[in-house]
Amino acid sequence: MENKDLELFEDIFDSLSDHALGLSLRQVRSFVNEHPFMISNADLEDIEHDYSLMLGYMRRGFIDPQRETVYENLVNRLYNFVSSLNMAYKTRNIPFFMETAHKSMNQTLQNEKIRAELENFTADQAMLSLEPAEARKEKSKRLYEEHNRFMQSLFCSIIISSQWNDGDEEFYENLLLSPLVDTIDIQLIVSALTLAVMNNMDINKFAVLINVYRKAAIEKVRQRALIGWVFSLSADMRIHARFEELVKASLEDPKVVKELVELQKQIIYCMNTEQDTDKIQKDIIPDLIKHNSTNIRRFGITEKDDEDPMQDVFDPGADDRNMEKVEESFQKMMNMQKEGTDIYFGGFSQMKRFPFFYNLANWFCPFYPEHPEIAGAMDKLEGTSLVANILAIGPFCDSDKYSFTLAISSIMSHLPKDMREMLNSTEALGVSVGPEEQASATYIRRMILQDMYRFFRLYNHSKDIENPFSINNFLFATDVLFEDTEVYKSLPELCFFAFKHKNKDAIEVLMGKYYDDNDPKILYLHGLYELNYNKEPYSALRYLTLLNDIEPDNKKALSLLARAYFECDEYDDAAECYEELYENDPTNNSIALNYCVAMAKAEMYDDAINLIYKLSLDMPDSVNVMRVLAWTLMGLNRLEQAEKEYKRILGTDEVETGDWLNAGYSAWFLGNINDAVERFKHFMALNNENGVKKENDSITDDILDDYDFITEHGISATDVQLMIDLVDEENFS
Repeated sequence: MENKDLELFEDIFDSLSDHALGLSLRQVRSFVNEHPFMISNADLEDIEHDYSLMLGYMRRGFIDPQRETVYENLVNRLYNFVSSLNMAYKTRNIPFFMETAHKSMNQTLQNEKIRAELENFTADQAMLSLEPAEARKEKSKRLYEEHNRFMQSLFCSIIISSQWNDGDEEFYENLLLSPLVDTIDIQLIVSALTLAVMNNMDINKFAVLINVYRKAAIEKVRQRALIGWVFSLSADMRIHARFEELVKASLEDPKVVKELVELQKQIIYCMNTEQDTDKIQKDIIPDLIKHNSTNIRRFGITEKDDEDPMQDVFDPGADDRNMEKVEESFQKMMNMQKEGTDIYFGGFSQMKRFPFFYNLANWFCPFYPEHPEIAGAMDKLEGTSLVANILAIGPFCDSDKYSFTLAISSIMSHLPKDMREMLNSTEALGVSVGPEEQASATYIRRMILQDMYRFFRLYNHSKDIENPFSINNFLFATDVLFEDTEVYKSLPELCFFAFKHKNKDAIEVLMGKYYDDNDPKILYLHGLYELNYNKEPYSALRYLTLLNDIEPDNKKALSLLARAYFECDEYDDAAECYEELYENDPTNNSIALNYCVAMAKAEMYDDAINLIYKLSLDMPDSVNVMRVLAWTLMGLNRLEQAEKEYKRILGTDEVETGDWLNAGYSAWFLGNINDAVERFKHFMALNNENGVKKENDSITDDILDDYDFITEHGISATDVQLMIDLVDEENFS
């Protein structure tokens, strides 16, 4: 029944979006008749009556110059009724809204009473400093407890509130801009408005968010309001004409456009959180553990007690190398954080089961030590500098600050003395973030987004509400609202950003938004997309040859074109491109190596050999250079030299599966049949381990791919078949 009802609401909202008033009224009436006691239907009856009069006037031929305005007004009135009906239904049937309604105020407080409570709290905070020390602590505790109960309830009440009128909009905008209201309260109300508008579009609430963003003097409030109105774009309903007007008016300020583009990039970072966490846990943390031979203590770094004292004798450089590896791995992680990566999600995602997070508002609450629901934790941490350090260097988002405080306090009494001492130092928290960076709009937005991401990823009922981080919602810059604006002009820049950070979902959406045969940047992006993601080199050639005609001196594009030719097996053209790149930059060994590979594949062995010898002198330990040299030597029929190179390759830690196949050719051409068979079998076994081939697959296709190369070395068709059978005989015997 519930799914059927929700589908009916979707149908009603679709009809309202189409401004089909008559159909919408019939759908709403049908729902109300099935659910007669959900809310009063007096407003619905008034709308039906007014619309009936309108139809009657039209039937009698009256011309009303205000007809369109009246009609739009009726649509808006019906939307307000349906919105209230929808919320009433959700608070009775959808777990998130049921729980939120349960924790909301028992009765709606009047606006002026809300103002009085918030302003009185600010005044009472100031008065605490005048109290005697003994009385101050008790009064402070009681004050914060009472106010927290009020704010938790107000937060929930806003989320499930009905549509606001113009008076409500004016009241809340003034309230959120008032210097007499505590900034933490303001930020909480902004977050409540965000959840409210995302799940039940209300033009007056939306206007409060966008106007507070434009007018607030406090940066934390501004950035929270920015994220609020942007996330509200995930709401499907936008029937009010004022919606577009508010957004377009805000875009007249270049600073707003700049912040929107930055915000979109930061959201893409959020969307990469899972893969970044996986990278940290699989690549970086194991290196830190493997090479770390130290203990980090309050007064510096010391060696572990169980280190082998003879290690310096047998390997005198081991300690230095290990320390370099630790520093390198740690620096990788810190660089990721500085760029915007959420490096703490993996660890702190496990710390959201404290009762503190049962209360919805706490997921969005700025960290403050007086919060009543961490009072027990604060008592246990008394005498340490931990909380002061958290506030001072702030490496975590607010949600994680609460998690960290609660987690450490729960084990404080069990920690050894040296660990407790370490907690008094800022080093215990990782990288220090200075006050200037903490005050920046970019940093503030990042922390808010991390709080939001944790909520939508981890809160137990978050599946019941609109998710701004979903595939359908996270690319807000592609919204039709931004067409023909400076935000839309930033899409190529955002696409490059998505490529850099390997966000395939973002790339696919962005690539579908624009195309222009005459725009070099767009042609480059499409070529890059076809090569890297669609794996369609022939399609990439179309874009890249066009680009090369427009910008023949664009070396970056020429390099991509060379790669496309190579992947299309058009090696002569690839070699020609790489030749031009090499002549332009003969000291670039990477270009030189690619040039050699292309020449070798084009069977231009005589042209390749001198350059590849030069590279082998410049990079004697490069396995990639060895590979190209070995293949080129085979092509020149210098088989003994080629075999020597393949033996070097097979003896390195960088040997790849394909090396065994090519080394098999080398042994075969020399007449070392047993060595060739063993190498081919090893090649097949590795392919089987890697899932490239199934057990008992034949090597036929692999050898036939190089048939021309093989026969050019005097191997007959019969010998080819015999070799295939020798390799396969063990598998098929």
